[in-house]
Amino acid sequence: MSSVPSVGETWRWRYHLAVLAVGLVVFAGAALESAQDGFGWDLGLATLIAVPLIAVVARFPMILDSGSGGIEVGFDSSILIFLLCTLDTSDALVAWSIGVAVTQVTANKTANAKCFNIGLGVVAGGLAATVYAVGSGGAVGTPRELVAMLFAAAVYFLTDYVLSGVSVAIGAQSRLSRELMQRGTLLAIACFVPLDSLGYLGAVVQRATPWWTLSLLAVPLVTLLIATRAVTRGQENARRLTVLFSAAVRAQAHVDREAVIDALLRDARQLLKLRDVRLRDTPPVDGTIAVPVQLGDDSRWLVAQAKNRARATVDSDEQALRALAAVASDAVSRLELTDEMVHVARHDPLTDLPNRGILLDRLTQALARQRHDPVALLFIDLDGFKPINDRYGHGVGDDVLVRLATRLRRCVRSTDTVARLGGDEFAILFEDVDQVLMPLMCERILASIGESIDIAGQPVQLGASVGLAYGTSRDSAASLLRNADLAMYEAKTQGKGRYVEYQTAMGRVRLERLELVDDLRQAIDDAEIDVAYQPVIGVDHGRIVGAEALARWRRNGVPVAPDVFISVAEETGLIVPLGDVILGKVAADAPALLSAADGEPLSINVNISAAQLREPEFIATVGRTVAAMRGTSLILEITERQGVDLDDNVLAAMRAIENMGVVFAIDDFGVGFSSISYLHDLPAQVIKADAALSNGIDEDPRARALLRSVVLMGQSLGFGVVVEGIERESQLDVVREDAPGVLAQGYLMHRPMPLADLLSVMRLERDGRRAMR
Repeated sequence: MSSVPSVGETWRWRYHLAVLAVGLVVFAGAALESAQDGFGWDLGLATLIAVPLIAVVARFPMILDSGSGGIEVGFDSSILIFLLCTLDTSDALVAWSIGVAVTQVTANKTANAKCFNIGLGVVAGGLAATVYAVGSGGAVGTPRELVAMLFAAAVYFLTDYVLSGVSVAIGAQSRLSRELMQRGTLLAIACFVPLDSLGYLGAVVQRATPWWTLSLLAVPLVTLLIATRAVTRGQENARRLTVLFSAAVRAQAHVDREAVIDALLRDARQLLKLRDVRLRDTPPVDGTIAVPVQLGDDSRWLVAQAKNRARATVDSDEQALRALAAVASDAVSRLELTDEMVHVARHDPLTDLPNRGILLDRLTQALARQRHDPVALLFIDLDGFKPINDRYGHGVGDDVLVRLATRLRRCVRSTDTVARLGGDEFAILFEDVDQVLMPLMCERILASIGESIDIAGQPVQLGASVGLAYGTSRDSAASLLRNADLAMYEAKTQGKGRYVEYQTAMGRVRLERLELVDDLRQAIDDAEIDVAYQPVIGVDHGRIVGAEALARWRRNGVPVAPDVFISVAEETGLIVPLGDVILGKVAADAPALLSAADGEPLSINVNISAAQLREPEFIATVGRTVAAMRGTSLILEITERQGVDLDDNVLAAMRAIENMGVVFAIDDFGVGFSSISYLHDLPAQVIKADAALSNGIDEDPRARALLRSVVLMGQSLGFGVVVEGIERESQLDVVREDAPGVLAQGYLMHRPMPLADLLSVMRLERDGRRAMR
């Protein structure tokens, strides 16, 4: 039996040395008495046999562990009983003492523990020997000897158990009763008595039978030792499994990393029943139990002392700690995954800015805290961002958004919240800011966004429309965000690239716009968009050679200006279905117009947008229109300003449509940014000189020269030319003189008209031609 000290305090050392000193005195006395009687052959043989037996049996202790230290209940005292029953008392004690000393010297324990265990074994053995010698009175094979043996075994157990308990109590500074009264004490006594009885049984057999018959006792001895070890290990494994299971269950409830670490140390101490268990950053040293612990990105070591272990082996300790470390690692991984999921749920995955949800949360908190200065909110919508996506691809567009997010962060304080609401919309929340400074902040943000961005080696300019709204504790987060949105929309209607502060009237305007959008969508769905036709004439002969189809919409019987509803359609994406409706109506009207032309060539011009050309179904829609027009030529007009947004996919669609026999015309030519370059890039055959070029040709020589140059350039490049905006006879005269062979369009000749009126005009013109023949 031995104790496992938890710490090496000074008083414990003194106690251990005292027990060793007493043991050495007992051994010296026994050795002196044995020497006086003469060391016989029996002593030498008994020592040779007893020492290895003691060492083997000592490897199978029963553990009684209170947590502050452990008490090993060994069953090697059965060898002592055998020696007492077969040898003189002094010889038996000498052989026993040598066996105890050899066993402890070869054990993996500290010098402190070895000294104490040697002294304890000799002292307990000496008391047991004294009790046996006095109790038996030299009688052999009698009930008196049996009783003396039982008392000797009891004295050995109590001496060993009590002295070990004192050692643990001194080291742990605990009550002796706590160390002695443990679970398993009664079981230890129950196992101790039958095993010590085997020593007496061996002596009886040795007296009555040949010596070799003692080997028969090996079976019950081994069986009892294995059963004892199984009970000990079973109890210890059950205890450890209970600790591990409880740790795994509790790990699911930890809410932060520190809680996981505290639980890991607490559970490790309970698992090993050691107080000194620590987490360290450096690798372990010899004499420790250490396992690696991965706590997210942090690698640590869970370390405890390996010596003075009174329970299972160090390997078992490490195995149990590895399981506990895995529980802690999984708990930290779960927390990190949860944090990441929460972060992803509340942040924009592209820019890592807070999203709408977290903005509304912070806005609600800011409004609740508002006391003096109002809360300010900016709603930012980029101007001209969609063409970047269309021309360069969404990957480049995403990179632009990330760079703009960085710029916005740099414009504000660390306490302000920059959020991405989706698409190209951002918001910035300001707390405790002077209203006088907000206009300067808005200008600073607009200037930062307006700085050119390098894309594929080309500088690209962006702008933004910004809405500014103020809120107090009486406002809600949703209403303040809505007000900033309304102000942003007002900034767009005023020309973009500016900021506008919210006014109450904006809500009504926004509502009217939303109603307009809904009504326009419904009109498109019901094909209630009308088409008016403005004829195109030949300047040389004045006859109608074609007509431009123009969309018209009457909302509740009241005409809506084309510029209004077409701009709404472009901003809301309704321009695509609107264009489909116009093409469908043109296809239906074409046969009647062709019939009215009386065999003369006739073309119908339809305005389209770059957005339609990007639609995969648009090519098929044009194909159906061409088939339904039955010989009437289709000209698709695309403005030069929209041409700026064209990309390779759009150009491929235009070439596919051109192969159907459709002609493309560049509308509003001469007012864009890259007129000449687009004449080379686009698969177009007609240019329509913008009305701005013909406006003053009958009054301003420079205007007349400019128009003449545009016409001559187009004709020299093989383009057909249409001059728009002819409203006076003097303008037409100039065109006839300077640009013979071109076509013209304007209010002087014809205003836009319904199909029936156009058919009437064309029939009158036809009848006039016939009359002249």
